[in-house]
Amino acid sequence: MIASKQTASRWQCQLCIAGLILHLGCNLPTLIAQDSTRADSAAGMIDEDTLVSEPIAMSSLPVPDEEVAGLLETGQVEFFSGGPRPSVALGLQSTGFINRRFDAETRFNLSYRFVSRCRWWWNEDGIVVRVRYPELELKVDHKVWFRRRPDDLSQFWDLQLVQHEMDHIRLSTDPRVLNRFETAVRGKESLRFRLSEMRSVLGEGAVPEHFDGQSRNARSGRNGRSSGLSQDQVRKLINQRVRAHFDQTVELVEIRYRELDRQTAHGSFPVPSDGPLRQWLDRSSSEPTDEAASDLPEG
Repeated sequence: MIASKQTASRWQCQLCIAGLILHLGCNLPTLIAQDSTRADSAAGMIDEDTLVSEPIAMSSLPVPDEEVAGLLETGQVEFFSGGPRPSVALGLQSTGFINRRFDAETRFNLSYRFVSRCRWWWNEDGIVVRVRYPELELKVDHKVWFRRRPDDLSQFWDLQLVQHEMDHIRLSTDPRVLNRFETAVRGKESLRFRLSEMRSVLGEGAVPEHFDGQSRNARSGRNGRSSGLSQDQVRKLINQRVRAHFDQTVELVEIRYRELDRQTAHGSFPVPSDGPLRQWLDRSSSEPTDEAASDLPEG
């Protein structure tokens, strides 16, 4: 997880997850550890993991149907092929088996950005922050990797391998999941931070020691700028709470990715026609509503 401060009032956080990952040849003897010698290498054939990955240009693919085109735009999807599996090469978290040879991998990258307006004051336990978010944004993009470039690109969207990876993208672009993040963040107009949490986030020396005393009046002043905390420090505390909602969103997507692979054996079988997974996929392209958000399965 990388967090960086853009300006005094802007924060950005990004997380990249390697989400799963299809191997259609389940019945073939390819369950070889990534770090072991492959049979094809021993036979003098090209080891694909030593190759450099190359992008698959959208212009080289047939025009997708309207639903898939919407997914590609919303999910900011890029395709590429060749070279080692990205989650292994980059040391990213993967929802797949560590030592299994996969034919494809979908990685989703979630990022959030917000601008906050806040005021704060001390109480007996720490501070209370009243906060608004003039700007709050959650973005997602995807990179879909194939071990080998499909031979017939004219049938690209009909390939079982591709359709499984598009199901992953449906789960991580579900507007109800993404809307849940904004609803959770904006739903808390007042945030309370105890002294222990403030020191954990800001550092031991960040909180003035005279607020540790028994004087209740000393801690209840409303002049935030003279209370010993800067606006940047308070926004750092706010970011801690926003980040917690962000992490929950990522975890929910991860759960759904794993469930998709579990129920389909990584795309070897169709998605069951009944159950929550089918509902998630069928409803992922619909716009979020209050009813849909309240009915959102937990995964």
